[in-house]
Amino acid sequence: MSVTSGKKLENNWRDSIPSNIFFYRFRDGTSSWGGGQENTRFQQVNMCDCMMFDGNKLYLLELKSHKGKSIPFSAIRQNQLDELSKASTYKNIIAGFVIHFADIGTTYFCKADDVLYFIAHEERKSIPISWCEEWGIQIFGKLKKVNYSWDIKSFVEQNHIVARMISPKWQLEQTEW
Repeated sequence: MSVTSGKKLENNWRDSIPSNIFFYRFRDGTSSWGGGQENTRFQQVNMCDCMMFDGNKLYLLELKSHKGKSIPFSAIRQNQLDELSKASTYKNIIAGFVIHFADIGTTYFCKADDVLYFIAHEERKSIPISWCEEWGIQIFGKLKKVNYSWDIKSFVEQNHIVARMISPKWQLEQTEW
């Protein structure tokens, strides 16, 4: 069975975690049983792919890998936006999306509430890389032969600085897709 680009990203991310950071990847839903060929009556729905804890902050992260210079809104589930945005209101929780633009080889972290605001207020159907460059944090990585390795330590350090910054609280309207 071949590994999807999303699973490859998840595996590479896991393998990049320093030993002093706790990492847990949530189990995927039942759709992955039997290679996704079986019809199942119930589907587990997680808010994100994984969590990390560095001793100070809990990171709830949805990992997205996409080809091209934008990621379509359809690649992000509404429950992920809602639950990650809600989680980010709690002290010491950083919740958001790690978006890897596979064709370009760049990766950004974007806070869930910023993504939710963008989707609610823009007249687009995708999030462009230019928005990630402006609003996100670039996560530096190296392409080995086939797999990536990311500098998770620097990412965590950058987030501690960003978390201390005062950012506007968006007054979000309830949106439907």
